[in-house]
Amino acid sequence: MSNPSDSLLTTGLLAAVSRSFYLSLRVLPKPVRTPLSLSYLLARAADTIADVPVRPAQERLSLLREFDQAIQNGPASEFFTAAAEFSRDVDHVGERTLLSRLPECWDALQSCTPEEAAFIRTVLQRIIHGQSLDLQRFSDPSQPAALPDAAALDEYTWLVAGCVGEFWTEICAHKIPEFSSVSREEMVRHATLYGKGLQLINILRDQPKDMAEGRCYLPADELRAAGLNTLTWPAADWKPWHAVRRPWLAAARERLQSGRSYVRALASIRLRFAALLPLLIGEATLDLLDAQPSDQQPQAAKITRSQIKRLMLRALWLSLRGRV
Repeated sequence: MSNPSDSLLTTGLLAAVSRSFYLSLRVLPKPVRTPLSLSYLLARAADTIADVPVRPAQERLSLLREFDQAIQNGPASEFFTAAAEFSRDVDHVGERTLLSRLPECWDALQSCTPEEAAFIRTVLQRIIHGQSLDLQRFSDPSQPAALPDAAALDEYTWLVAGCVGEFWTEICAHKIPEFSSVSREEMVRHATLYGKGLQLINILRDQPKDMAEGRCYLPADELRAAGLNTLTWPAADWKPWHAVRRPWLAAARERLQSGRSYVRALASIRLRFAALLPLLIGEATLDLLDAQPSDQQPQAAKITRSQIKRLMLRALWLSLRGRV
């Protein structure tokens, strides 16, 4: 009897919702490929629900809570109906398809071992909590808001990414004995910082789009200290914005070093490649962000497909050598 997750992983759904992360998931060792891929799809579905601007924030928050209840306790048929109806307002074709195929995701979750399902439910609960906080903080796009301080930013990066690094590590430790050359506790520490670093890069990369939607993830107290008392874009002077951004660019790069330590300790070539590719893409994105002039508006930084192909080859070479 085939695993219900097979259809999700082999019909192109993963590739349809992820331009680069799919490249890591597809090469994972078989024992961890299904739970890690399924968790990604479920997290992406939650992110899709949270990020549809034509739906009121309260409506998105309500559906997110239903999603959390469905993951933790089992879905009511009304939830699948609501998600499918919600998907009509989703522009991205892959994400729209994902919401319509959530019953298959549920079947796949049911086919996981009890231990795998428990890990998935825990990480999804944390991710959905982070997304729910987002909707509560940034409920009105006409009233721009920022996170209050660095502690709030650290909490957010933990909830939506740092905990994912911990989850990957726990799944690998459970499914692949001696998957690393250092202790599980040390791997969890590296993975958590690595996940936070990747999320910081996403925040800094996406700031122009977020600001247009009234969301600022940079700490409000740091913005005020730089003389930015209003969250106005375009700004008369961009230097204060860059003054706040640059220390966080440096913090993201520092956290990626924990990712490098994580990759070095992995025993499997496949695991090394899967963990290393996001790091290389993240470093390339940081290079683009760092190069932006301090007197001009920050711009989104996007790695091209040809660059990703080159980074894939580099990740493969370094993974084979085992010297990252």
